[in-house]
Amino acid sequence: MRQKNETEIILKQWVRVALLIVVIAIMIASIVSLVKNLNPSQTGQEELYSYTYNSNLNYKVYLKDNSYFTTPYIGMNKQYITSLIDHINVDATYVFESTEDLDYSYNYEIVATARGLYQNTEGKDVEIWSKAYPVANQANQTGSGKTFTINKNVNLDYEQYNKIMTDFRNQYGLSIDARVDLSMVVNITAGLHGATEKGLKETNTMTLEIPLLQQTINIKPNYVNHGSNTIYKSASDQADINVPIVILSAVVLIITLVAFKVLVKSLLAVTRKSEYVLALNKILKEYGDIIAETHNMPDIDKYDIINVKNFNDLVDVEEELHSPILYFEVREDYESVFVIISGNTLYKFTLRESDFDHFNRPRD
Repeated sequence: MRQKNETEIILKQWVRVALLIVVIAIMIASIVSLVKNLNPSQTGQEELYSYTYNSNLNYKVYLKDNSYFTTPYIGMNKQYITSLIDHINVDATYVFESTEDLDYSYNYEIVATARGLYQNTEGKDVEIWSKAYPVANQANQTGSGKTFTINKNVNLDYEQYNKIMTDFRNQYGLSIDARVDLSMVVNITAGLHGATEKGLKETNTMTLEIPLLQQTINIKPNYVNHGSNTIYKSASDQADINVPIVILSAVVLIITLVAFKVLVKSLLAVTRKSEYVLALNKILKEYGDIIAETHNMPDIDKYDIINVKNFNDLVDVEEELHSPILYFEVREDYESVFVIISGNTLYKFTLRESDFDHFNRPRD
């Protein structure tokens, strides 16, 4: 008994799968291109200039007259006896440098902030009171060029702030920790030399955290010594949308969407056909000895037709009547008919490609 060519159909199926993968890849590429060109990123913009800054708070702890230390001060990063501290001398330095000439303005202020702290139930320091005391400041300074430097030397009267927090603790009977924060805040506004727009607005803060109400202390710097940044064209000068690329990407996307729909439908059709051929070949192989292929479909209209639900029912009829099963392919790869004729009765089973439609098949 002749069997259908399964290899050819499976090959067609894999060709469609490969084409579908290519279409999906092109679809994704067109979507990425469309999004990228509709929203030009900053990385694609022109770089105007970059800049760096270096900041430092160097300090010396000057001592009261005593018979233990032979030097007038102790340097940085040491442990200090608070009863011997007279004042703390701080050199504040800020250096700004750009890759291009800028028109700039800057100002700064140095502030000492006394803070009363206590630990909450989670062990974190919570501020219950603070007050800022101005130490030094500078009004706006303007200039042009690639670099400027701020140098300022100040003295912090440690005993003054220690007394402020001692009085606060005694007045309210609180068991608190305390410190004084000496901070330098630098504010910068700048733009390219000769330009009206000032694309750079920067604030940098340098702080020394100095404990109070303790017998010995160490001073903790709290700032970033070095930083850098890059300034790009502003949003008003944002890169133009590449209209031809956007149109091309949109057209390709539409074409691939249509191709995707067509290929999916085609792939489903080939899958149904493949399953139909496999089922037909199985019937012809297993029951070839009781099936007779005919090239002419008998005139079924003159018989009383009984449609059986599946091929096994037709086999049961064959075993009972001992009549051969006639096989006729109505439409190649789509529909076949199996019949048994007994007198005026015709038993019929039809195998269709549409029986393998997993989307439209009615559910029991």
